[in-house]
Amino acid sequence: MNYTTQHLMDLAALARTTTDAQELTRLLRGGSELYHQGLEEMRHHVSVECAGLTDAAIAERCRAAGAPWPQGCTREEAVAQLSFHLWDATPAAMSFTFIAEHAAQHGVSLLPEE
Repeated sequence: MNYTTQHLMDLAALARTTTDAQELTRLLRGGSELYHQGLEEMRHHVSVECAGLTDAAIAERCRAAGAPWPQGCTREEAVAQLSFHLWDATPAAMSFTFIAEHAAQHGVSLLPEE
């Protein structure tokens, strides 16, 4: 388990124990940074893996991952979509989703209200 995964899981465990808005905001901010860091690491990893593959091989990887290459997408867009799909299924991403949903249940969000 890497640092990002472990840390997001730790933040999710902490989030589960609080309803305090300031603490949830802190956990959500920290989790968001780690989420985006992990997504970028996944994007880099998948890009490197796909660099030498044909479009057909990438399309097969997308299909196998449950993220079919949408018609009209460029190769780069398909790789980015594959990266997101693979990242979204990781324990790290699921931990962040829990943090965000738990915070939202208590009226906390990183998006300003309109």
